[in-house]
Amino acid sequence: MAVDGSLYHTEIVNEHGLTGQSYVRGNEGLALGVSSSLLNSPGTNPEQFIGFALSTCFNATIGIVERQHKLEPDSIIHTGVDIVKDTVGYKFIVRCQIFFNKLDNDQGQKMVDEALNQCPVAKLLKANENVTFEVVDQFSF
Repeated sequence: MAVDGSLYHTEIVNEHGLTGQSYVRGNEGLALGVSSSLLNSPGTNPEQFIGFALSTCFNATIGIVERQHKLEPDSIIHTGVDIVKDTVGYKFIVRCQIFFNKLDNDQGQKMVDEALNQCPVAKLLKANENVTFEVVDQFSF
């Protein structure tokens, strides 16, 4: 059930953790095999889901911000997601690197700063100490 004011609603169902599939309720064509990154088994893992969500949403939002400044969108994002042991269980380390083809790093940083306040995925993640956003001259991973 959508929340009041929802512009879009979706429900993702997972019935068996890191085995089997996760799927979109009501859309029988959209299902992904899932697996653990710590096992050698086929399927998409949570690290990849986070990387896809952040890279896609954040890059789209940077493009919106660039257009608001009468600039052509020209950013590329690489998001690295690692799983490491934590004091209890595991934790993710998420590193988002942003490269601009035409903007210098100072101009690019301004676009990133604005996008961090507009992108719904970045808003969820940016306050976490294990998540970084960095404008780069070249990608390091």
